[in-house]
Amino acid sequence: MYKYGYIKVSAATPQISVGDIKHNKKEILSILSQSKASIIVFPELTITGYTSSDLFYQEAFISEAKIALKEIMDETTYDGVFIIGVPLDLYGILYNCAVIIKQKKILGIIPKHYLPNYQEFYEKRWFHSGFKTTMKSIKLFGEQVPFGYLIFEDAENGIRFGVEICQDLWAAYSPSDDMSLAGANLFFNLSASTERVGKPIVRKTLVLDHSRKQMAAYIYTSSGHFESSSEVVYSSQKIIANQGMLVAESSSFDMNSSVLTADIDISAINYQKRQDSTYRDMHMLIQNEYQFIPLTFETTDDFTFETPINQKPFITDWDNLEDVKLANNLQVFGLIKRLESLPKNSNKIIIGISGGLDSALALLVSHQAMIKIGRDPKDIIAVTMPANVTSKGSKSAAIKLMEGLGVTLMEIPISKSVDLHLKSIAHEEKDVTYENAQARMRTLILMDLSNKHGGFVLGTGDLSEIAMGWMTYNGDQMSMYGVNSGLPKTWVQRLISYHAENDYKHLSVVLNKILSAPISPELLENQDTEKTIGRYDVNDFILYYHLEQGADEEKIIWLVEHAFAFDYKEAKLYVDRFFKRFYTQQFKRQTLPEGPKILGISLSPRGQYRMPSDVKRK
Repeated sequence: MYKYGYIKVSAATPQISVGDIKHNKKEILSILSQSKASIIVFPELTITGYTSSDLFYQEAFISEAKIALKEIMDETTYDGVFIIGVPLDLYGILYNCAVIIKQKKILGIIPKHYLPNYQEFYEKRWFHSGFKTTMKSIKLFGEQVPFGYLIFEDAENGIRFGVEICQDLWAAYSPSDDMSLAGANLFFNLSASTERVGKPIVRKTLVLDHSRKQMAAYIYTSSGHFESSSEVVYSSQKIIANQGMLVAESSSFDMNSSVLTADIDISAINYQKRQDSTYRDMHMLIQNEYQFIPLTFETTDDFTFETPINQKPFITDWDNLEDVKLANNLQVFGLIKRLESLPKNSNKIIIGISGGLDSALALLVSHQAMIKIGRDPKDIIAVTMPANVTSKGSKSAAIKLMEGLGVTLMEIPISKSVDLHLKSIAHEEKDVTYENAQARMRTLILMDLSNKHGGFVLGTGDLSEIAMGWMTYNGDQMSMYGVNSGLPKTWVQRLISYHAENDYKHLSVVLNKILSAPISPELLENQDTEKTIGRYDVNDFILYYHLEQGADEEKIIWLVEHAFAFDYKEAKLYVDRFFKRFYTQQFKRQTLPEGPKILGISLSPRGQYRMPSDVKRK
């Protein structure tokens, strides 16, 4: 169940009955029979119940648990990997173990390292720690089974997963910390976690942070209120995290058996690991020697996503308002620092206003920056430069926006200047030369105004345009600071919407008009950018998966098909067009002005993305 680097994982909480091993076996088998995941993890001591207490001393109880484990292996029709908790008596010593099984075969057994023995926990009363065990294998059901320090690997598909049990996660140095340095990129935790006020957020933060520092996905499950509640109540909170981001979460309490399932992109995790020099440098700190247990996940063409793919992956599914505010502040305070660093006689802002999205956002950011440092908005010289093809709508929007903000407004028509220039080079066609002449004329005017008025030209181009090369070299590509360069078009739209709903409600009519208008550079009659280079939301989607997740063309075509319900031909058209433009336009990015990084990626040749202009990638 593995496709283009994706693997489906599940965290399960069966409706067990403490001490009733036969009942627990039925619940486990029922969940397995319905599972769609490649790997599913059950809670700590699943077969017996974590709160079986002194029943763990009884020979009959331990033997019954072992028999139930064998019966589950033999009776299940589930073909994937399942990880189940069981107590095992090894040479007269009891261990709290995770048993990893695939297709009726035990792949390995991992003992719990850290045994809590404080407050409500008494594990050392019954169990022995597997920390620093020297056992490499044990005999179980007539077979020699790997034991101890294990990592399970599908080398062909780049999957290496590790397992730890409950308290191991909470330790100052977790087993998963060491396994991650040894190459593991996926972790499963079998837990029985007591609940109390304030603990769910601590637990979630812990899982998120482990997945971040280990550069891995972390799948956590707990046993739920089905455990004994004689002294405490147990949580069924399930958490799936990936590199510090929450993928899926369930509530702390479920009345019945529950399963949380999510899709993990293993290839994206491996892509991030390859980039991280700190991760590479820490390999020397590995504390243990691991056995790598080989296994294979069968691939399938019939992969279905657990939840719909976010069409705007740069913006989280839950569209966190705090993220929006932070993005705005990064723009504003980045610009403030630039203003403060300049001499007082040359720190006015010169900005071209077209009536479009990018210049509108840059102007709002400029206005906020001036207000925050106590400057007069009149120190923003906003210039609209209409040409023959400029629409009345965009010109009107530009003027209303400038008037509403109280900035210094200038209108400088460029038609005659452009015509004179084109005549001087004997050019009459309305082609790319005609388009670029307009863009460069506007840049020339802005640059000269910055000299005249003592200021600097603020660039308005966004990350999407930079990626696609949708800018004129030495025209709108050039400025002294690019305040939007860290934001894709989908984020530009989101921020303008935010401003219209909050601090700039008095401009909501014109801002919403700008949002709803077709995106166009207005360098030719009736020009519509998205009819030429495609929808920006699709291009931003491709940009995200290529640069943030490391996906290649084939995988992105597949993702675009799923996310936008395109057929293969349309998805391929988008991807081919994006890759062609992206890899032929690097020369425009090599000389980009400075600008703040806002999201996880930047195309600045100094800040993050490095590639020669003459690269050939087909």
